[in-house]
Amino acid sequence: MPSSAGYSGPKVKSDLLVEFSADADSLSLSGFTSEQEEAVRNTAERLEISSGTAVAHDCGATPWVAAARFEAAVRRELGDNFLPLPPAEQWTVHYKDRPRRSRLYAPGNKPRFIQKAAAANADGIILDLEDSVTPERKDEARILVAYALASVDFGDTEVMVRINQGERAADDLNWIVPQPVQHILIPKVELAEDVSATRDMVEAAMDLCGRTAFPWLMPILESPRGILNALSVADSVPEMAALTLGLQDLTAEIGIMPTPEGTESFTARSIVVLAARAAGLQPIDTVYADVKNLDGLRKSIKDAKALGFVGKGCIHPSQVLPVEEGFMPSEAQIDKARKIVAAMREAEEKGLGAVALGSKMIDPPVARQAMAVLKLIGE
Repeated sequence: MPSSAGYSGPKVKSDLLVEFSADADSLSLSGFTSEQEEAVRNTAERLEISSGTAVAHDCGATPWVAAARFEAAVRRELGDNFLPLPPAEQWTVHYKDRPRRSRLYAPGNKPRFIQKAAAANADGIILDLEDSVTPERKDEARILVAYALASVDFGDTEVMVRINQGERAADDLNWIVPQPVQHILIPKVELAEDVSATRDMVEAAMDLCGRTAFPWLMPILESPRGILNALSVADSVPEMAALTLGLQDLTAEIGIMPTPEGTESFTARSIVVLAARAAGLQPIDTVYADVKNLDGLRKSIKDAKALGFVGKGCIHPSQVLPVEEGFMPSEAQIDKARKIVAAMREAEEKGLGAVALGSKMIDPPVARQAMAVLKLIGE
């Protein structure tokens, strides 16, 4: 039986199924478009595959998807003794306090959703290798995500990847760290040591590929133990920009059902906000699962903002705009921030040590808040 990777069928779009078998003296390809075949042959050359039969069942895949599915099928057939994709030529990460109002999840093994998410204009996109990918698909998902990082133009969107736990985390990182990933989400964190261990694995992967820009780390707190250890987690390593929580797993562990009012999660969410701010991190709220209920989403955003969150996870492109609008500052807040920043600059030009706005002195925390507000609107 040939080994396969990918999907095909009447409901499948932007993907293909590749079947590969090592049963030929030369490399035989069939079912690919000319552009797909060129990408596949380039991959075969990199892997030094000169023989075998690859058959594609195409459902509108782009060339990079075809190459990723071919590589996954080859590795399943011949073993995983090949090097990952070549590293990127350069790496960049966004500044620590950049706006992270919306972070849109996309299943890491579904190219159609990755491409849709890339076009959604969210502040961030999360290519997910964890809960949205079944165990038997983990290997091909990390390959597809690595190819997406190397091939897709994400524009100004911050590109994130949610990795797996345990041994799978190292495998994920060896594939994605060499590519231009900017933020790594660590699921089900309970202890500071969980973050430190991931940080060390990221550093090891960086050393192997020569990467110079350390990606940001974002722990996800999803259990009672994780919530109660929120501050030590937030203080664990300097390579963190944000802290978030996952209420689906948390409420399941507590043994309760989530309610629209969110009473059951008030304490946990407040702890996450306090821990994040104590450690100088952005507090990011969990996702809102009812995709069709935009009124409920707006209420959830309002409540999250009142607690001190600065952003929220999204599971559908339709949630991105309401989330970004909901976390934008009001006109009054923007006007006040502009006045504070103008007063700061005037004081600096005059060489004054103290900054005043009218009859009130402006202390450093207020000044930082004002600058953060203006960052949200691009000023």
